Amino acid sequence: MEQGYKTRTLRTTDGLTLAYREYGSRFARGVPVLCLPGLTRNSADFHTIATAMAGERRVLALDARGRGRSEYDPDYTHYNLVTEVGDVLALITAEFDRPCMILGTSRGGLAAMILCGVRPAMVAGVVLNDIGPVLEPEGLERIMGYLGIVPDPLETWDDAVAALKSVNGRDFPGLTDAAWLTWAQQTFRDEGGRPVLDYDLKLRDAVLESAGPVPEMWPQFRAMTDIPTLVLRGENSDLLSAQTVDAMRRAKPDLTAVTVKGRGHAPLLDEPESTTSIRSFLARIDAKAEAA
Repeated sequence: MEQGYKTRTLRTTDGLTLAYREYGSRFARGVPVLCLPGLTRNSADFHTIATAMAGERRVLALDARGRGRSEYDPDYTHYNLVTEVGDVLALITAEFDRPCMILGTSRGGLAAMILCGVRPAMVAGVVLNDIGPVLEPEGLERIMGYLGIVPDPLETWDDAVAALKSVNGRDFPGLTDAAWLTWAQQTFRDEGGRPVLDYDLKLRDAVLESAGPVPEMWPQFRAMTDIPTLVLRGENSDLLSAQTVDAMRRAKPDLTAVTVKGRGHAPLLDEPESTTSIRSFLARIDAKAEAA
């Protein structure tokens, strides 16, 4: 076991090996949780919150294809939400014998919304971390400004931290040096003491080839009518606007919405607002499951 979790693997229908972290026991009583990271992110983002949840439930955190410890796809056009949702379905089918809660950051939250539309019975609840049915152009432009581009210089971990600060520093004021280094270590892998981006750079090609107006996902969000949902929004987020959260509330009056102070896209899930709201939300999900 590595630092409180096991690394396990799943073979996809098209032959890739995907890695995921397993926290807690499969015999735990609480509703199990599946964590899905953002576009260029990986399972390491969830370590703190997964460790906190694992005392009462089993928690899995997936490295999507082409990210983290999962294999890179030889066909980069497979880096799309349809394929990735299929991978998530395969993991849920293989590992869970009851509905799970999904904690999805950014692209992981989009996958969760799609999953709710096609397999709602598999989902006990959803936490959307700084994502909703509408993606703001400013945030998309910022993401394309770094997606698949190796920072220069990138020789040391100080360089890695500086690269993160150049993209995120304005929206994450007050982060400690230790927090920035942790973020860097979750974004880059260590190769002989040098940081290397921990995802397939061809993700950029996949996104560029699918470029065009980003479709709004209101139909998918409205399909979550009967699924308990919590949305976390970074106070400084440039991808999920406060106006979109208000519209989500109108579309789903039982939605729980929490603003995470001093955070942009996306909250790191170690903030008091994040951990407290997720803990409370899980208590509701557990109570509903026990009453069923």
